[in-house]
Amino acid sequence: MLKGHVFSEQIFGNQIFALFINTFLHGRNGVSNNYKEGMAITTTGSNIHIASGAICIQGRFLEEDSGRDIVADTDSQYCSLVLEINLDAVNTSSSFLQADYKIINASNYPVLTQNNIVKNNAGTYQYELARFRTSASGITDFQDRRTFLDFDTIWDFIEQEWNVKLSELEELLS
Repeated sequence: MLKGHVFSEQIFGNQIFALFINTFLHGRNGVSNNYKEGMAITTTGSNIHIASGAICIQGRFLEEDSGRDIVADTDSQYCSLVLEINLDAVNTSSSFLQADYKIINASNYPVLTQNNIVKNNAGTYQYELARFRTSASGITDFQDRRTFLDFDTIWDFIEQEWNVKLSELEELLS
């Protein structure tokens, strides 16, 4: 089940927090590779399995808490598996409607919709998890398109920069 953490009527409801996170990550999106199963994606025939994990897309955290199975069409098509955020949808306290997985089919790999949902607090943003081709025999040419956010490295870098500045200040003061 997909849970929202920075969406109206969910755990956080403040778009300013999403702005902060997106700014902190310098606009980068990605899966947290050290949380649960890292949203690993596997395929069998026409079936896709997305394992548990967490992802941040445009400053909005989502958690796949138990895994999700999706079935692809068997038509000959080029496909992108996306996690789509649609801020124009309206959540309720019991239903999370502003994000879901989608398979986008086309005669060539589709162009994704990536509106500026941070600035506008509206619109749609599609983050590509994988791309593949479909046929009667199942999924072929599978490409994992996930990117990863390494929060440990971010903090190591901040600490390193802090220590350099602290040393400079101590030298100036002595």
